[in-house]
Amino acid sequence: MVAPALRTQQERVHACLRSAIERPALLDAVCTMVREQQGVIALDAPMGSGATTLLAQLAVRAEWPLWLTDDDDGGGALAFYAQIAALRRPSLPLVDPAALTDPAAFERLLAEVVDPNRPLVLLVSAPNRDRQPLRSLPLPLPLDLPAGVTLLVHGSLPIEPDARIVLPRADSALFQTQMSLLERRNCPPSWRKPLVLAARGNLLYLSWAERWLHLGLLDVANLPPDLDHLLQQWWQSLSRAEQRLAVLLAAAGEPLPMTVLAEVSAEHPHLILDRWEEQGLVHINLRRLSEDDTILLVRYVHRAVRLFLARHAAHEMNAAHGELARWYAERLKQNPLDLTNRYLGRQLARHAALCPPTQRPAHLPTANPTTWLRERELREGIAGALRDAGWMLYDAAAGSPLNLARIAAITGTLATRARQLTGDVVVAAFLTAVQTGGREGSLRRVTAIVEQLPDGVPKAAVLRQLGEACYSVNMRSAAMRLLSRALDLEAQPVSRAWRDVRDQAIEALATACLTAGDVDRALACAELIDLLERRAQVETLVIRRLLEDGQYDRAWRLSRSILHENRAAWAQAEVAVALERIGDPRGAMMLDELKVETARAWAEIELACEVALRDEEAALRRIMSLPGQHQRDRGLARLARVFAHAEKDGDALAAAERIGNRELRVTTLLELRVLLQGLVANLATERATREIDALQGEDRPILLAALASAHAAIGRKDRALAIANQLRGEELERALSRVAVACVQAGDYAGAQAVLAQMTDDDERDWARDEIARTLASIGDWESAMAQAMAIVAADQRARTSADLAITRARSGDVLTAVSMIRAIEVPAERGRALVLIAPLLATTDATLADQLADELLIGEVRSRYRAALVVALAERGELATAAKIARRIRRRNERVRAELAIIVALDPTDPMTLARLATTLAKAAVGREEIFHALELVIPLLQRIGGTPLLADLATAIIADDRA
Repeated sequence: MVAPALRTQQERVHACLRSAIERPALLDAVCTMVREQQGVIALDAPMGSGATTLLAQLAVRAEWPLWLTDDDDGGGALAFYAQIAALRRPSLPLVDPAALTDPAAFERLLAEVVDPNRPLVLLVSAPNRDRQPLRSLPLPLPLDLPAGVTLLVHGSLPIEPDARIVLPRADSALFQTQMSLLERRNCPPSWRKPLVLAARGNLLYLSWAERWLHLGLLDVANLPPDLDHLLQQWWQSLSRAEQRLAVLLAAAGEPLPMTVLAEVSAEHPHLILDRWEEQGLVHINLRRLSEDDTILLVRYVHRAVRLFLARHAAHEMNAAHGELARWYAERLKQNPLDLTNRYLGRQLARHAALCPPTQRPAHLPTANPTTWLRERELREGIAGALRDAGWMLYDAAAGSPLNLARIAAITGTLATRARQLTGDVVVAAFLTAVQTGGREGSLRRVTAIVEQLPDGVPKAAVLRQLGEACYSVNMRSAAMRLLSRALDLEAQPVSRAWRDVRDQAIEALATACLTAGDVDRALACAELIDLLERRAQVETLVIRRLLEDGQYDRAWRLSRSILHENRAAWAQAEVAVALERIGDPRGAMMLDELKVETARAWAEIELACEVALRDEEAALRRIMSLPGQHQRDRGLARLARVFAHAEKDGDALAAAERIGNRELRVTTLLELRVLLQGLVANLATERATREIDALQGEDRPILLAALASAHAAIGRKDRALAIANQLRGEELERALSRVAVACVQAGDYAGAQAVLAQMTDDDERDWARDEIARTLASIGDWESAMAQAMAIVAADQRARTSADLAITRARSGDVLTAVSMIRAIEVPAERGRALVLIAPLLATTDATLADQLADELLIGEVRSRYRAALVVALAERGELATAAKIARRIRRRNERVRAELAIIVALDPTDPMTLARLATTLAKAAVGREEIFHALELVIPLLQRIGGTPLLADLATAIIADDRA
C-alpha cells in the first residue's frame, strides 16, 4: 500500500509544481512560523488559495514529510509513516502496521526519533468537512506531539490548534504573486487589474477566469465576484445532459473510468470532457495497469468543483450516487475483473452510504454487510473491507442503534486485522538494523512493531522468519523464544486475548441488564461468553441478585448449572449459606456436596459467625468440624473477632488461644488487645508476649514489631520501645517505624516524633512518615500531615504522599487548597495522578480553572487523561457546552473519544442527531478491536435508554454472530 500511495501523491505534487509560481515571501513567512511555533498549526485557506501547492513546495524545498489525503490511493497513512521513518530512522526501514488507523503508532515513532536540535515538520492536506467525503474513517493524525515536532495541517482538525496561518493574508507579496501568474500566462495587460481585484487572492479563480476569458466564456467588464459565483455561472451555462455528467463526475470517489461515464450517462461524453479539459476543469489521463491493461480516467482538477456541486446541487448528487450504485448492482453478475466493475466494486459502499435511504436502489449487495465485507476481503484484501465497513458505519447513523453498534464492532475488528506485515519485509528491516546498531536493540525495536499485528497464523509466520534471521546472526536464545512464540500462535489461531476483548463487552452488557433488573436477559448474555470463568462471574452476580430478591429455588438451580468448577463451588457456597439462614434443608445438602474445601470452609465460617452470638458452643463445633487445620485456624480467628465486637471477651480469648498456627494466634491475640478492655485485654497481651518469647527464627522479629505496635496503640510507648529494642539493625528500624505510627493512632504525636528521631534508616522512616501523614490527614490536622510529607527523604515517596494528601484534602471539600498543594509537587507523574483523581471535584468547583491547570501543570498523555476526566464529570452534571469546549483541547485520540462518548451518553436519546454523533465518534474509536469494544462498553447506558435491555441482549447476540461469521 505504501508504493501506490507515494506514487499517486507524487503525481499530484508534480501537477501542483508544474502550474505553481514562486511565492518566496509566503514560503519564508511559513518557515519562520513553524520554526518559532511548535505543536499543531492550522493552515486556514479558502478553497483555491493555493494551500495544497504551498504544502507541495514546502515538502520539496525543505524535504519535509507530506501527506495529501485526497490523493493517497488509500494507503496514505502508511506512506506518511514511511516518509518519517526514512527521514529520521533510516536504520530501521519498517512501517508499523497499526499506522493505517491508529495515531498512537505515529506518536510512538515521533517519541523515538524526536531531536530538539533538529526540528521536524510534518505537512498534511486533510479533507474538508463536506457532505461528499472521500474517506470513510477519520485520519490517524498524530496530535499529541513531543517537543521538536510541528504538524502543519490544511483542512479539518478535531482539536484546537496551537497557532494558525491564514491565507492569502500571510502572503505579503500577494499582489505581485497574482500579477506574476497572469504575466506568465500571457494575459493581456488590460485584463490583469480587473482579474486581480475580482480574485481577491484566490489563485484558482485567477487561473480559471483568465483561461475562460481567452475562451470567450467571460466578459472582463462583468467578472463574477468570487469563486463560488464563477462556478455558478459555469453550472448555469450547462445543458441538462452536461449537468448530469458534471454531477456524476463530482459524485465519484476516485478518478472515474471514461466507460463508466459513458454507460451510466447514456451519452458520448468525450467532446464535453475535452471542452472541460480545455477550460481547466478536468484532467484526463491514460493509466497503465499492466502490460496489457490500460484505462482512461477522468477527474476534476480541483476539489472546489465537487464541493460546489455538493452545496448547490445536493439533490442531483444524491441521485448520482443512486445511479452509480444501481448500475453496479445490475452488472454484478458480469465479469468482476472488468476494469469498470472493479472501480464500482471499490466505490459501491460509498455511493450507497451517500445516497439517502429514500433514493437508494433496492437489493444492493451492501444490504447484507457481513456477506459484502467477506466478498470485499476476497477481492481487495482486508484494507478494502475496512474501507467499506467505514462507509457502512457512516451510513448506520441513519439506521437503528443495533445496526450502528454492530457495524462499529465489525469496523474495529477489521482495523486490527488490516495490520499486516510480511516476514520478508520484517527480516530485511531487522538485518539492516543489525548492520547499523546493536543486535539486541534492533530486535527489541523490530519485535515491538511486529507485536502490533493481531495474534494468529500470519503473525506466527512472521515470528518464525524473524527467529530464523536471529539464528543466522548468532542470536540463538532469541531465535528459540521467537520460534516458541510462533508455535504457540499456530496452536491457538484465535488467541484468548482476541476472545477476551469481546467477552468483556458481553459481560458489560450482561451486567447492565442485571442492574436494570432483567435477570433473564443477563443470563442470555452470559451464555454467549466463551471464557467459562468470566461467564461464571456473571452468573454469580445473577445468583446474588436472586438471593436478594428471595428467589432461592432459581438461585439453587443456577448455581448447580455453572460450568466453571471453582466458581460453581463458590456460588453454591453462597447459596448454601442463604438456604441455611432460612432453614432450607438443601443448604446442608449443598455444603456436604461441596468439593472445593476453601469454599466449604468459607460457608461454614460464615454460618458459625452468625450462630456465635446466640450459641457459642454450636459456633465452635462448626469451626472445629472443618477438615483442615489452616481452615480451622482461620475460622477461629474470625470467630474471636466476632466475640470481641459482641463484648464477649472471655469467648474471644478462648477462641484465639485454640488457634494452632503460632503466628496467626499471636496476631489475633494482639488484635484482641486493641479490641478488648480491662483484664482480658491484658491477658491477651501477656499470652502474646509469652508466645513471642518462645519463638526463634525469622517469624520472631515480625511478631515482636507487631507486639510493640500493639503496646504503642494503647498508649504504652515506653513498653513498646523496650520490646522493639530487643531487635537490631533493619529489624529494629522496622519495629520503630510501626511504633511511631501506632503512637499517632493513639493520639501521641509528640511521642511519634521522638521515635522518628531515634531512627537511622531513611526508607523505614519515610514509610512511617507516609503512614503518619495519612493518619493526621484523616483527623484534619493538615499542617502536621504536610510537615511529615515534606520531611520524607525520597523524592518519589515525598511526591506520592503529597499527592495523596492533596487528594484527601480535595475530597474533604477544600478543593482550592488541594490545588495549591498539587502545584508544589515536583514529580510530574504524581502531580498528574492527583489532578486526574480530583478532576470531578475541580469541574464542580471551577471548570475554567480546572481547564487552565491542564496547560499549567501537565504534559503529554496525562494532560489528555485529565481533560477527559473533566469532560466526563461535566457531562454527568449536564454542562455539555463547557464539556465540548474542553474536549476539543484533548490531543490523545483514546482520551478524546472517551470524552466525546461521555457527552453523547448525556444527550437526549430521542434526538435523531444523537445517533449521528454517536456514529461519528464510534468511527474515531474504530482504530482497533480492543478500542471499539471498549467504546461500546462506554455507551451501554445510552443504548439502554434508547432500547432497554432487549437492545442490549440483541447487541450481544449480534456481536457473537458477526464475530464468528
